[in-house]
Amino acid sequence: MNIQNFYKNRNQIVSGHLNELKEAFSLTSDEKKIIYSYRENICNQCPVKTQNVCDSKKWINPKTKELKYFHKEGFIKGCGCRLSAKQKAYNARCPAGFWGGEETMIRNSISNV
Repeated sequence: MNIQNFYKNRNQIVSGHLNELKEAFSLTSDEKKIIYSYRENICNQCPVKTQNVCDSKKWINPKTKELKYFHKEGFIKGCGCRLSAKQKAYNARCPAGFWGGEETMIRNSISNV
């Protein structure tokens, strides 16, 4: 991740790392555990994932999930983030749009009950 992206995303980065720590000490709500698990499952199936990183050397077409190692129109570049932290940043989003916004969906479904 370059310094501009780090500065722009610093709140999400710090939030993700703090939430990792909270989870390690069992201080995570059930709602957030569901969100984290949902995001982790999606990332585990994504071809852009390399070990625990959204690989910035890979590009994916969000519609077809086709993978490239160079820029091509309609393809999204991996963000370079450490996924175990990014998945726990409450307002974070997958750059390809595969996850993000779940907290709003859960909140809305609870309020409609």
